[in-house]
Amino acid sequence: MNSVPDEGRRVVRQVGIAQAALGYTINSLGACLVLLAAELGSRPEELAWLSSSFGVGLLVVGLAGRWVLGSGTRPALLGSALVAAVGTVLLATAAAAVTAAAGALLLGLGSAGFVLVTPALLRGPDAAAGLARANAAASVSALFGPLAIGALTAAGLSGRLALLVAVPALLFLAADTRPRPTGTEPRPALAQDRSARSGSPAVWRVAGVWAAIVIAVSIEFCFTIWSTARLQGTGMPAGAAAVAATAFLIGMAAGRLAAPRLIVRRLPVIPAGCGLAAAGTLVVALFDAPVPVTAGLVLAGLGVAPFYPVTLARLIQVPGLSPARSAAYGALASGTAILAAPATLAALGSALDLRTAYLVTVLPMALVLAAATLPGRARA
Repeated sequence: MNSVPDEGRRVVRQVGIAQAALGYTINSLGACLVLLAAELGSRPEELAWLSSSFGVGLLVVGLAGRWVLGSGTRPALLGSALVAAVGTVLLATAAAAVTAAAGALLLGLGSAGFVLVTPALLRGPDAAAGLARANAAASVSALFGPLAIGALTAAGLSGRLALLVAVPALLFLAADTRPRPTGTEPRPALAQDRSARSGSPAVWRVAGVWAAIVIAVSIEFCFTIWSTARLQGTGMPAGAAAVAATAFLIGMAAGRLAAPRLIVRRLPVIPAGCGLAAAGTLVVALFDAPVPVTAGLVLAGLGVAPFYPVTLARLIQVPGLSPARSAAYGALASGTAILAAPATLAALGSALDLRTAYLVTVLPMALVLAAATLPGRARA
């Protein structure tokens, strides 16, 4: 009698663990990069590719997502948890760049698998609220990774060992994906997307919501990757700037904790969030002192918070688009944004300066995203 509620709780637990592990490990990559460079006697720029492992993983699972989910979500979730656990151990304990590279790539691939599986599990009319809760778990746990790394480093240990905290959770998640005795394993249907093929109006709708995800994730990662550099530009030391840069993550975590209630009430969270993100961007770019720039990052984080869960929910709710295909498209959109947007901001920052780069990238993207979600679309 209680199999459906029990299964629902199990899905929520699995998604929560997966997203928390993802947030903790992926947002620790930047700090691990700096520590590993120091241990190997290299410049951080020489290991910058480590931070791209998640984006590469997203592109891989995005391209292969329909086949990965073809056997259901359980094998995909099990494989992702195990691959992420192995990658985490390798990256945390690597004594050579090759081992660290293998660890980072496996961690990125496993984490990307979580991004693929999550929307396939959280479908239905309340998908946006469910995805916002899942992303809130990732955003909150993201705050602790860099702090734990810093604490271990201050204690004279290798800060990368802090990554190992995620391994028991990943192994528990793998064990929790054991086959369901009732045979109720959800399998994303691969034959439900005929209306999304050539010449159909759904093609243009899919393209539009896919582009919205790219813009949403691009805005988020412009801040995630370059907040520390912007704060350093105000005169803060590197260590202090790295800590202060978590202001954006704090704002995003707070926003994602509040977002489900706002989404359920059908408030226009995307246009409102674009306004907050634009205001935060202006503060970050126009002021040149640590306190206002940090405050601007908090404001931007609050605004950016609902972008990804709501735009992803719009994609998985496109009529005729199968769960496997929509999950794969979502992962592909995220990977495209994560690899392209920070690099574009960096190139503009080199050609102009980082303050101007924020203005000419984030503000136009926020304007386009707001315009694309204004016309009375549900939950947007």
